[in-house]
Amino acid sequence: MIFRLALLVTLLMLPLRADEKVHLPQMVIVFGDSITAGGALPANERDAVWVRVVERESKGRLGMVNEGKGGRPTDSVKEFEAMLARQPQAAVLVIALGTNDSRDITAACVPKAVANVRGMIARARQQYGAKLRILLAGPPNINKAALVATKPIANEREAKLRELGDAFAALAKETGCEFTSLFGIVPEASMTKDGVHPDAAGNAAIARVMLAKLAP
Repeated sequence: MIFRLALLVTLLMLPLRADEKVHLPQMVIVFGDSITAGGALPANERDAVWVRVVERESKGRLGMVNEGKGGRPTDSVKEFEAMLARQPQAAVLVIALGTNDSRDITAACVPKAVANVRGMIARARQQYGAKLRILLAGPPNINKAALVATKPIANEREAKLRELGDAFAALAKETGCEFTSLFGIVPEASMTKDGVHPDAAGNAAIARVMLAKLAP
């Protein structure tokens, strides 16, 4: 036993060869809303929020920084600037917004959201460099039957979510970002609480999509 311990200590102290590399986790900042924050999950299930699931399932490849906040729309420039001040370094930035914007069912909703996210992309590249990898996540679907305050505009809100996803996909192509759609990913049975916030199973569904996109 003593011999094995001594051998382990010796191995840990050996210098790396020139051709050996230490692979540190890539730092991924996720700027999102309550679905990112996981605030709607019970206290004993907070570890089930999709951001943490992605980090665990990445097996050390990704270090996820959860910058989610409940109720956040794309019109959160000051909050985005504050996040940049808190996080001076990043390898990947995920912008996962749009669900709260969908409450605005006017024609101005989507153009405003696109302009807001375009501004975030430009500001992030100023801070982190032009080579920053940016992933735009189109907002997930809703359970119209379970909506509360916005149930009277359920169909219109669902349509806005689809429009926002399409617009973010086009913006990603225009700005050289990556895109992934979360619409249709979350089972309706996972959003029975309020029609918007997924339970642990719904978070797991989001995590599978996001991990597949981020891990490479």
